[in-house]
Amino acid sequence: MISFGRLKYDLKNSIIMAAMTAVISLTSAHADDFTQCSQSFYGGVYPEFINTKLSNQTQALCMDGFAVMYSGVSRTPLWSAEYLNRDRLQQAKQIDREDSFHEESRLPQSMRASLSDYSGSGYDRGHLAPNADMATRSQQYDSFSLANIAPQSPRNNRYIWRNIESATRYLTQQYGEVYTVTGVAFTDKKTKQLADRVLVPSHFFKAVYIPAINQAGVYYAPNDESERIEVISIDELATEIGVDVLPVLDAKTKTQAFALPLKAGESSDLPDATIEEPAWMLFVFAIFEWLLAQLRA
Repeated sequence: MISFGRLKYDLKNSIIMAAMTAVISLTSAHADDFTQCSQSFYGGVYPEFINTKLSNQTQALCMDGFAVMYSGVSRTPLWSAEYLNRDRLQQAKQIDREDSFHEESRLPQSMRASLSDYSGSGYDRGHLAPNADMATRSQQYDSFSLANIAPQSPRNNRYIWRNIESATRYLTQQYGEVYTVTGVAFTDKKTKQLADRVLVPSHFFKAVYIPAINQAGVYYAPNDESERIEVISIDELATEIGVDVLPVLDAKTKTQAFALPLKAGESSDLPDATIEEPAWMLFVFAIFEWLLAQLRA
């Protein structure tokens, strides 16, 4: 016969074990979120926090076509990762832009940014994973989630960042495929806020890795109207922001900054670039060929 006390003890243990199992299950689900979108990361390995404070209240989100590490502290993404190839970009060219900025329903209400946070703020809603990279309507819709958006200086967003996004697509066409991690940094001693809720990044960055030549570099720009931008190495970025964005790269590739172009079509630093002849030279060649044909006639 089982005593009442023994039954009570067993029931209590069962409840505790069930609760622990549930917690472990939820933790594992959170940790394994990126397994559904591992193709967005080079080697299937996502960025690692060097500064563990940044991981506070973070949420991994698999989006259609890219992956996001979202921060409930800043109410912005910390970074978004993409895998780009020629086929994807060719498909993306066929889709016209449809703005559909929206709150991310998968996030707890307390962690979300809202559309009203950006209203009248003076900052653009800056995409981390760009709309122009998206190959389907579903991918495009996900790119307009506020989980992929951060407050961005208008001039930075519309000029500097637009150029480097185009340059990244140019590199993809040039070399066949690239992996990118685009993110934000908060390095100022005093951080601005939108509506006392959304933190304004001090910098934006875009890390680019080109497997064909095993080279990587990072575009790094202050989030202001200065139009300043520099190209740094993966290791230099890690020192600046406390995140190793491409942890599986070899040490040499991480320490050397590949001379990324600042505009699409810049080919002076690209070993395999195709340089087109100027139009006037083609015209001269055409005349020359015509004269030769006349002499032979």
